[in-house]
Amino acid sequence: MEQALSTITVFPSNKTEIAMYGRKLKAEILANDRDPLSILKQLKYVEKVIKDILTDDEIDNHFLNEAHLYNEKTFDHLDCKFTIQETGVKYDYEASGDPVWFDLNSEITKLKESMKEREQFLQKAGEGFVEPNSGVFVNAAPRTSKTKVTVRI
Repeated sequence: MEQALSTITVFPSNKTEIAMYGRKLKAEILANDRDPLSILKQLKYVEKVIKDILTDDEIDNHFLNEAHLYNEKTFDHLDCKFTIQETGVKYDYEASGDPVWFDLNSEITKLKESMKEREQFLQKAGEGFVEPNSGVFVNAAPRTSKTKVTVRI
């Protein structure tokens, strides 16, 4: 098996190539020369590999170490703009011990539960009904969806 890095070098390397490659790939898929489900499976495998690599902490640190060599927060390199920045910032408000935050959080939790119950009711409202408190006619919540083939790997 050839080296993995040499495989990714055949993919697009700039915005123009991305558009061209995408159009070509779409045309080949739609030409139906190959089993479409086999293509979908392979695309999902590639998607998973890329996702796993781009969310790996060791890989992130490797890329970050290289970016630090440029001694700038934002720099142009290889026709791209690279930026070193904080991502995924989170705060642990429970750890603050703030009673106001706890009260607000409790209210929000209760409201979310009430909202979920009402949404479930509206999903099953049939032909609709008159809301007794306001006298307003309420329709059942319209349902939309998209049918797709999903792949579990």
